[in-house]
Amino acid sequence: MPSTTDRALSTPLKILLYGLLGVVSLIVVLAAVRLVFGLFWGLVGLAFGIVSLAATIGVLAAIGYAVYWFASRLIGQDEATASTTDVSQTQATHTAGAPSADETDPVERLSERYANGEITEAELERRLEQALDEPALDGSGATEYERDRELN
Repeated sequence: MPSTTDRALSTPLKILLYGLLGVVSLIVVLAAVRLVFGLFWGLVGLAFGIVSLAATIGVLAAIGYAVYWFASRLIGQDEATASTTDVSQTQATHTAGAPSADETDPVERLSERYANGEITEAELERRLEQALDEPALDGSGATEYERDRELN
């Protein structure tokens, strides 16, 4: 059986050892908590990073589309203005230099309509027969023989 002095000496040692064990336990628990919070905030940071990347790509795409839309409207407006001007000039030249559709030969008009696919071959033949059977409106007095010769 141990003596009283042995018990007295062992008590401060036990207190020291238990204190040291408590400090080590506290450090281990704090390290585990820090690890868990680190993982949690790391995942939260990763999620915010992905959301931030997606938002940045979305904003850049929206800006790119806005620039494209604005440029196409600006260029498209210039082309529309230019084509309107070209059409006006073409119409002015056409009316000034060439005879109108009423003044052209009906055979030419029918041939053009057939070439453009507006009428069928049967319709072309039927209308050509009608046009050739009618008297000339220009007063030239062309005979039927001359009209047939023009067709061939």
